[in-house]
Amino acid sequence: MLNGTVTYAKGGFFNGQYDMIDAKMVYRYQPFVNFTMNATYTNIRLPEPFEHKHFWLIGPKLDITFSPKVYLTTFVQYNDQLNNTNLNIRFQWRYKPVSDLFIVYTDNYFANTREVRNRALVLKMTYWWN
Repeated sequence: MLNGTVTYAKGGFFNGQYDMIDAKMVYRYQPFVNFTMNATYTNIRLPEPFEHKHFWLIGPKLDITFSPKVYLTTFVQYNDQLNNTNLNIRFQWRYKPVSDLFIVYTDNYFANTREVRNRALVLKMTYWWN
């Protein structure tokens, strides 16, 4: 199944104005895989002496369901305002209702040089006391 949305927003931004267009396309391969492509363009106009700014935030996302209790989510985000790329991989195991084990790997780096800004591997466990 394929679907998509396009959203436009306009409003005040401090003492200036902004326009934002967000486009999202989702492909779902039942019942195991979701692939999402997202792109957001933001245009910010501020009065003198501030600069006019615009930037893109682009990112694909892949969700895989291995079973009703085991999931893998991967996404990449590119932000041209910061010249930054972020990779995030999250493994989730729901071992009991409302109780999860997460293993998350994050890699954040400059897009043009691939120089690492930060990198982390995180383990998180939640447990429902009931």
